[in-house]
Formats: sequence, structure tokens, C-alpha cells
Amino acid sequence: MREPTHTRCAISSCTWCDRDGMECRFCSGTGWWRPERPHRDGSGVIVWLRVDEPCRGCAGTGKEHSPVAAL
Repeated sequence: MREPTHTRCAISSCTWCDRDGMECRFCSGTGWWRPERPHRDGSGVIVWLRVDEPCRGCAGTGKEHSPVAAL
């Protein structure tokens, strides 16, 4: 299993990074996610490929940043 890429995001006084116990909803706390990107194959057909990259929802910290409020 991959580890988060950062312990904190770029905001020096981020209250979300100071909290414990809330995993990011996009990467489930790993700090990594697998979005898809378009790719044109040899015959010109566009297909979607999975890529691994640091999570954009939590800046690679694995901690939830601004969760959606329950209604």
C-alpha cells in the first residue's frame, strides 16, 4: 500500500491538516488516486487509461480537506 506523499498541505496554518481521523474521501487516506486520462491508440480511437498520481483532493496528505456537509 502506498503512503501519503506529504504530512501537510501547502497552507501553513491549515486546520484540516491539524485534525486526525478523517480520511480523504477521494483517496481513502492513501494520498494517491487513480483518475483516467484520454489516450489515442494506434488506430485513432480515444480510450481512457488509469494513471496513479498524488491525490488532488487532499494534496497528497490523506486527510480530508473541506468535507461535504450532510443535509
